[in-house]
Amino acid sequence: MNISTTKKELQLAFNKLSKTSQLKSQNPLINYTYISSSVSGVILHSTDLEVGIKTQITASINSAGEGLFPTAEMSEIINAIEDGRVDIDISGPHINIKSEKGISFDISTIPFQDYPNIPENKHELIFSIKSNILNEIIDQVIYIIKVDPSKPALSGTCFSFKENQIDFVSTDGHRLIKVSTQNKTNINGSFIIPRKFLNILNNFLQDTEEVNIIFSGDYVFCNNSKDVFYSKIIDEKFPNYEAVIPSENPNKLILDKTDMSSALKAASIAVNKNTNQISLNFDEGKVFIKSINQSDNKTVYAPLKSAKYNGDKCIIGFNLQYLKDAVSKYPDEELVINFKNESSAVLLQPKSKNINLTSLIMPVRINE
Repeated sequence: MNISTTKKELQLAFNKLSKTSQLKSQNPLINYTYISSSVSGVILHSTDLEVGIKTQITASINSAGEGLFPTAEMSEIINAIEDGRVDIDISGPHINIKSEKGISFDISTIPFQDYPNIPENKHELIFSIKSNILNEIIDQVIYIIKVDPSKPALSGTCFSFKENQIDFVSTDGHRLIKVSTQNKTNINGSFIIPRKFLNILNNFLQDTEEVNIIFSGDYVFCNNSKDVFYSKIIDEKFPNYEAVIPSENPNKLILDKTDMSSALKAASIAVNKNTNQISLNFDEGKVFIKSINQSDNKTVYAPLKSAKYNGDKCIIGFNLQYLKDAVSKYPDEELVINFKNESSAVLLQPKSKNINLTSLIMPVRINE
């Protein structure tokens, strides 16, 4: 195989392909990038056997063929050479890369015949959505995903297609995010999409107005004119998330998001680093955040002066980081917190033009 392209084309391609990199693997093939040149053009493909990217580059083809680049070494070479044309020749176990100014690199490669095939996209189930809305959804659900080999079902976001609604749900067992939007497709069923694919997709959405998410067999695909992103769907049963979302939370706290953020920041000064516990206190018309660190003899009392609450006296314990995350992601300045009692799930449900968001946090037992 012999082709001629540019440093810019190679840089753009390898910046995309590097997103599938995996530091440790028993399979040496994932450390290589596949390349093929034919009448259809020059295609590069990289995969970690779970997530894959295929991209096309602009190049002159002197002779067709296939081969494998050692990905890390090739990235170093691309960064080292000057701007301009780059000639690439692959012959058997040898690769020669030559820049326009004559710098030449000879490196070795391995046979390409055993490289994983790109899974077939049969365009079976297609979900179209505005890129800005999907970006908002991913931003809301991705941060609580915890990649845990012992709990693979929680290592991604569940896309649940119902008759009139699509739910996008992530949970780590202590908190849950559900984003709902209207279902305008004929898709019915649930698909758990890995976090890594969602991260790649989030970058991909930046330059598009609308995106097609395609479910085909055991894989999910997304593509544009030059690139194809794909991932295995997690073959597990997602928890029954509807069962843990309270249908009735009669108590409501309304306050300013900025006021709450400031109180949480203050509370973090005295929080016990081992338990990370704080308490939200409702006492005779007063609402305040409190944190205690007995070992360091520290206490923080942070009143929430913007709070509006007319319910019963109670104290709810929280993991500080979980509450901070939920508040920081809350899209409205008026923060609304719904709850039943000290031991039931707490809900944050902001208003939004594009999506219906439910953020659930389980309270913790306070040890003061």
